[in-house]
Amino acid sequence: MITEQQKLLAIAAHLAYLLGGVGFVVAPLVIFFIKKDDPFIADHAKQALVAQLSLLVAGAVVGFLSLLFIGLLLIPVLALLSTVIFFTSILAALKALNGDYYHYPFIQGLVEKL
Repeated sequence: MITEQQKLLAIAAHLAYLLGGVGFVVAPLVIFFIKKDDPFIADHAKQALVAQLSLLVAGAVVGFLSLLFIGLLLIPVLALLSTVIFFTSILAALKALNGDYYHYPFIQGLVEKL
């Protein structure tokens, strides 16, 4: 049985994406380390953390390449990735609200290594 507190922490990990700045990475990381013994919360926090870290790394790479003018062509790709992460974060939060697990697309290999 999944409790309301478990659901709330899992939702918070996913919706931290809306915080912007480094908060969108720090929040799921803190939730993961505080509740790593709870499989439901840990899985949701790990999924959110890897998805949001992937976006952060992609943004940093595009930002660096933009300094060289190469990355300017990648900005639409980054915008698309951000949109996908936004909608999948909301979907993941809804799954957590229902007490279900959610796995972000395309990042399972990274999640399993963590």
